[in-house]
Amino acid sequence: MVTTDTTHEARSGESEPRPAPARRRRHWPTRRALAILLAACFFFGPAFGFLLGARPQAIENRALTPMPSLSDGWSFFPKFTSWAVDHLPLRAEAVKANSVVSEKVFREAPSFNGDTGGPIGGAPIGTSKKASSSEYPQVIQGKNGWLYFGADVSNLCQPTADIADTLSRLNRLAHAVQASGRRFVLAIAPDKSTIYPQELPDTYAGRSCAQARRTAFWNAVQKTPPTGYVDLKTPLLAEQQKSGVPVYRQTDTHWGPMGAAIYAQRLAAALDPALLRDTTVVPKGQTTRTGDLGNMISAPHADTFADYELRRPGVVPVGRPDLALPQMPYSPQTFTDSTTGAPLFKPATLLLGDSFTSASGATLGSLFAHVTLLHNETSSQYPEAVANQMVGADVVVYEIVERSVASGRGALISDASLTAIEKTLAAHPR
Repeated sequence: MVTTDTTHEARSGESEPRPAPARRRRHWPTRRALAILLAACFFFGPAFGFLLGARPQAIENRALTPMPSLSDGWSFFPKFTSWAVDHLPLRAEAVKANSVVSEKVFREAPSFNGDTGGPIGGAPIGTSKKASSSEYPQVIQGKNGWLYFGADVSNLCQPTADIADTLSRLNRLAHAVQASGRRFVLAIAPDKSTIYPQELPDTYAGRSCAQARRTAFWNAVQKTPPTGYVDLKTPLLAEQQKSGVPVYRQTDTHWGPMGAAIYAQRLAAALDPALLRDTTVVPKGQTTRTGDLGNMISAPHADTFADYELRRPGVVPVGRPDLALPQMPYSPQTFTDSTTGAPLFKPATLLLGDSFTSASGATLGSLFAHVTLLHNETSSQYPEAVANQMVGADVVVYEIVERSVASGRGALISDASLTAIEKTLAAHPR
């Protein structure tokens, strides 16, 4: 019976094919076509966009990654990947599409892996004690249209070193500079979340751990200030309380013109109080500028805020059209001024800063007779080159944002950088 039934089924199958496989075969061409279309869009869409005029854009709070050199050795490959991602045409449109889907469909801001660096991150100087796979938003959407940089939180919740170790490294850097006969000045730019937390949402990922780390960091700095420390937090809060107006911008992670003026004044007072002579902060009405945080989530917003000028009569630029300094470069650039009125700081100064110094270029440019700019993260790849740059300086100014240093980051205080600086400056005393 079994043999007979099997034969009957086989014969039936030969004379009357089963319908299910036939239906699957009819859909295969459609699925293949769709897969081919999607693959073509993925691989060739950016190329078509380039041919139609689309060009790479800096959509984050940093410059596009430069093309690496073959002389970089094995590090060429990860650097090339970063370059390729940054220079992909239509990248901004892809980010915008992701933001729209995330907000309209899932009702939440786009999230990214909580690698904390971000645009002003910094190279880790240790191993995080708490490895975390948590995801933090790149931009925190606050109340009343206010935006905050996600690394204000993610950096502090994923520290790479103890606070005591970080302060020790800052002092080690200061000692290396001072022991060589040079001056050292340290300025920490407070996070927007520290100076103006009023518009943060009531709940967000990392709220508790970020607040705890922030409080512990500032308490430690206040109790035992690092060598050469210039306090920016106190005057920023005082100005904000006096005027009733936030000193940071609505959809930008940086302070506005008043914050930049306070930075310049406090730095001038630390370098030489005489620089404040004939120096005034003059209101210039209202100004409008698009915030960097809105751009990062492809929701640009024009911030309107009070504009100010740091006026220093008689100071003129030499070899450039105006007194403003440019964005912090990754190769050293030197600028000079002359004066017939307000005094200038004459010692050769190396200013190692980040985007907060970039945001203050209009106010800092009139202080120095001779200043060299270099981004403080350059030493993550070129510690010896940065150390050699210090050789020609009488004064080294180190500005770093809170979210980097409070979490233990900062390429200039990595082991490699500190070792290179100590060795180089010891060999070239002033």
